[in-house]
Amino acid sequence: MSDRILPVLLLAALFAGAMALMYLGWRSRGRSQADVPAPPPDAPLEQLGETLAEGPFEAVYVSTVRAGDPLDRIVAHGLGSRSRARISVGSAGTWRIDREGARSFTLPADTVTGLFTTPGIAGKAVGGDGLLLIRWQLSENAPALDTGLRMDRRADHDLLLTRKELA
Repeated sequence: MSDRILPVLLLAALFAGAMALMYLGWRSRGRSQADVPAPPPDAPLEQLGETLAEGPFEAVYVSTVRAGDPLDRIVAHGLGSRSRARISVGSAGTWRIDREGARSFTLPADTVTGLFTTPGIAGKAVGGDGLLLIRWQLSENAPALDTGLRMDRRADHDLLLTRKELA
């Protein structure tokens, strides 16, 4: 029994060290993304205008990345945390993303520049056109970002894509 204690303690120390390095790397990545402004906090549903009759939509918030670079995950402002989400879209094109266990946020209509599909993004690869991407840019000087959502129902995914006039 005593001959097994040392290897177990070494493995536990190695595991704790790896976790600490991962935490420090995540925190450092967030600091290096200081050029990414925080999205506005979640707005009350009344401020969205009339929401789509079909919504809110259930989804998985996958991640937010720099536009055009599906592997450059944004971790600043809590945008790197995968979570369950409820998506509401206002009649004027404002998107509200209510996240469970993570900071919810609103994308005002004038910041949303497009809706796309993709087979994958940092944190999830599904193939085909399985992820819905919302491209947005908070200001002229801010980087353009893509937020990836995996809708629970394919019909919701298709419906939101047909509503490109909301983007």
